[in-house]
Amino acid sequence: MVLSRQLVLLAVALAVPCAAQSTRPDGTKRPAPTHKPEAPAPDVLAPAEKLLEQQKYSEAEAQLLEIVKSQASNPQAWFDLGFAQSQIGKNTEAIAAYRKAVELGPKWFEASLNLGVALASSGNLKEAATVLSTTVTLKPSTNDKQGLSRAWFSLAEVLEDTAPAEALKASRKAAEMSPEDIDIALLSADLMVKTGDAAGAEPIYLRAAEAGNDRAAEGLITLYLKQKRLTDAETWLRKYLTKNPQSVPAQTQLARVLEAQGKPKEALALLEALPDAAGDAASARELANLYMQDKQYEPAAKLYQTVVARTPRDPELRWNYGSALLHLHKYPEAQDELLKAVNLKPGLADAYYELAVAAQQNKNYEMAIRVLDARAKMLPENAGSYWIRAVSFDSLHAHKQAAENYRLFLSVDAGKLPDQEFQARHRLIAIDPKR
Repeated sequence: MVLSRQLVLLAVALAVPCAAQSTRPDGTKRPAPTHKPEAPAPDVLAPAEKLLEQQKYSEAEAQLLEIVKSQASNPQAWFDLGFAQSQIGKNTEAIAAYRKAVELGPKWFEASLNLGVALASSGNLKEAATVLSTTVTLKPSTNDKQGLSRAWFSLAEVLEDTAPAEALKASRKAAEMSPEDIDIALLSADLMVKTGDAAGAEPIYLRAAEAGNDRAAEGLITLYLKQKRLTDAETWLRKYLTKNPQSVPAQTQLARVLEAQGKPKEALALLEALPDAAGDAASARELANLYMQDKQYEPAAKLYQTVVARTPRDPELRWNYGSALLHLHKYPEAQDELLKAVNLKPGLADAYYELAVAAQQNKNYEMAIRVLDARAKMLPENAGSYWIRAVSFDSLHAHKQAAENYRLFLSVDAGKLPDQEFQARHRLIAIDPKR
């Protein structure tokens, strides 16, 4: 379940402040730019602005492209053009138009804000931050507090990942001007968590979550998971699911929490009850993991196979699939999957032993020994690794090495594998009678 807040730039920041006598679609007046156009008269833009009000953005763009050819020094025309282009997905062109509006009207708050938002939307967060840092020093044409709050909020969003402390300062500025805005409050809470003030963030999340805000509930759950407060996380996941019963990510996260609390049977039942757990990669993987814990290797392998087909370059997933196949005694298939896992991630140390077992069962004794040699560079030897070495060397008639590893196996096993100890002693008599 992806519980972290996604970056959402304020669409409202793209409202068009056209000529003073024109109106928005909701009937409110559009503020005039702070930089007064040199020419032409307002009625030159009126037809295009009427099209903007009617949301006929492509037609408006066509007219405005013609206007800026002859009225290149008119900031309002460039602003309107940028707005039209942003609405039809031409973000690169919109940025260029807004740049022109800002160049002609450097103190025009709305143009600067829209340029910053458009840059952020394009992924250019560094320049967006620079532009928005200037925007917050300017004066909006109307409604000073609301406009500035939007600008500070947008600045906080673009700084969130790269400079969370600065972003928190910006979000607090936004909150001063819009204290009732829940989005600003939640952004501040997110940033508090990032800057180490989880205690300050929790009551903000909690108030909003108790009021029914899903985003706040997600933030609260994420916070509890980070703090390993599993009981609290379970409580709020269940509350979230009461309101959003079809949320597969939330169901999957709850299953993980239950599993972490030592309730694997309850977690398994939860995921098995989903209409199509196999259809969601995360749910299928979690359900397969639970089947493995419950030693239900056949359904585990089937689910792993489905998920591996979707994400073939996931080494841990390949390892898990190979392990399930190994338990089913499908040694050739297990060897193939486990070999792919360690090739994708050579540092996946724990997978090497299972690969050695599969190779030895497939009578690929030399491979089993090479795999154990690679494992020994990352993990200490144990009874299992000595046993596989001994059997592999024995099968290759390398009796000296086999005897050495049988003795090492007997020295560390301490009665845990009595059948193998019996075999080891008898093989030592057969291959090394002098000792």
